[in-house]
Amino acid sequence: MPSTQTYREYALMRGQIVDWSEFISENGWADEHQFKDSALPEKCIAVYYLVDKQEKLVVDRATVITYDARYKEEFKELNLTWVKQFFEVEESDIRQLCSPEESILQPGGEIFFILDSRGVVTGVVADVIHNGVCELAKMTVRKECTGKGYANILMREAIQWAKDKSYPFIELYSSVQLENAIALYKKFGFQTIHLGQHPSYKRCSIIMKLEFD
Repeated sequence: MPSTQTYREYALMRGQIVDWSEFISENGWADEHQFKDSALPEKCIAVYYLVDKQEKLVVDRATVITYDARYKEEFKELNLTWVKQFFEVEESDIRQLCSPEESILQPGGEIFFILDSRGVVTGVVADVIHNGVCELAKMTVRKECTGKGYANILMREAIQWAKDKSYPFIELYSSVQLENAIALYKKFGFQTIHLGQHPSYKRCSIIMKLEFD
């Protein structure tokens, strides 16, 4: 691991996220684990240790990295798989997923990947900037990795980035039929600001917003 720590560390358990130093101060057994001396990927900004408190085990390590072109195809394929499961792929999807550097990064946005301890991309999310507004978008978790709390990581990191960039709020566009997703957004403090069909995005029927203090 790098000698100068430039990443944040957390414990993740059943969707609950706790600062790692706070967690190990109360659970000393967790300080010695199989991932302690494992190298971190490039562009790592956060490490989440998946913890089973009952068994006193650190069962996996999830690292969050900023955009890396090596994972461009995973960003595209994971999102297309998710969209096709529920909706039709739209022109804006193709533009952002096929050319993320031009459509997301160049305007000032960012893309985040979660990598498990094997280096497999398990989740992705983007902060997209349009007309000076930060939008949380393109969030999905690999199907076989659902239920581990990765969506909470993606939400947390996307929100934190927007705060760090001094945006006054962050928005998202979704569909009312995605009940689990809407519940997750509400958990993180998003409030509905518009209900009804969006004129440009066929699958959008709700706009939500999280204002920062």
